[in-house]
Amino acid sequence: MRAVRFFAFLSVLLAGVGGFAQSTQAQHARVELLARQASISPGSDLQLGVRFVLEPGWHIYWINPGDSGQPLVLKWRLPDGFSAGEIQWPRPERMQPSKQLADYGYHGEVLLPVTLHVPSALNSRAPAEIGVEAKWLVCREVCIPEHAQLQRALPVTAQATTDQSFAPLFAATEKLLPQPLPRGWKASVTSAKDEFVLTIAAGKPVAKAVFFPLEPGQVDNPAPQKLQSSRTGVRIVLKKSDMLLKPIAVLRGVLAVPDGPAYRIDAPVRQPIQ
Repeated sequence: MRAVRFFAFLSVLLAGVGGFAQSTQAQHARVELLARQASISPGSDLQLGVRFVLEPGWHIYWINPGDSGQPLVLKWRLPDGFSAGEIQWPRPERMQPSKQLADYGYHGEVLLPVTLHVPSALNSRAPAEIGVEAKWLVCREVCIPEHAQLQRALPVTAQATTDQSFAPLFAATEKLLPQPLPRGWKASVTSAKDEFVLTIAAGKPVAKAVFFPLEPGQVDNPAPQKLQSSRTGVRIVLKKSDMLLKPIAVLRGVLAVPDGPAYRIDAPVRQPIQ
């Protein structure tokens, strides 16, 4: 069940910052629209990112916020022919304010990248004006919906150039993005009455790992994850959510290894034999 604090604020939207700007100071976060490239070229991809620098103690949410919250929503205003991809979500943190609730999100500083596709035929050599309306929920003891309008203008050149000011931040964020399982690793899931058993066959021991479910309402978020390491991988026992009313065919999520990479999980679920 979603927390009451979330529903209490869903119908409230703060007034947006007047006009568009590269950055804005919201109530509990500094928010910026950054570009990895200093210029763009026709037919190339452009990597942008919405960067949050949050006040201590405050957090925003992952694509699956857990038991309360709402992820960032972006509405782009782009030149003709441009198109935006989906937000790329770095590995989240698990936040558990009580035994009954657990959320997934970010503290401190986080960059949420988005790839923009630039058309091959650009009729104008004028700078490309890129705008985005961002809406997010920021929480501590209470949750506050916030709203900003951000813009960035980038020159059009024959060859795209990198903005060295922000390249290290984008590179560091890339390391936090979930990647495919390594070659030779396999993930499978067995469904029991009240549990999913996620098995990672890695060919070596996996001592620690945390699973973040991608879809809400499948896994009981606050329940402890029971990890059983072996010589060939790891088994993680996940309690099913009370909201799960029918069997699922695939369990999707992110497997995060402490002080290591995060992996995308897209594992078929084997149902119990009747």
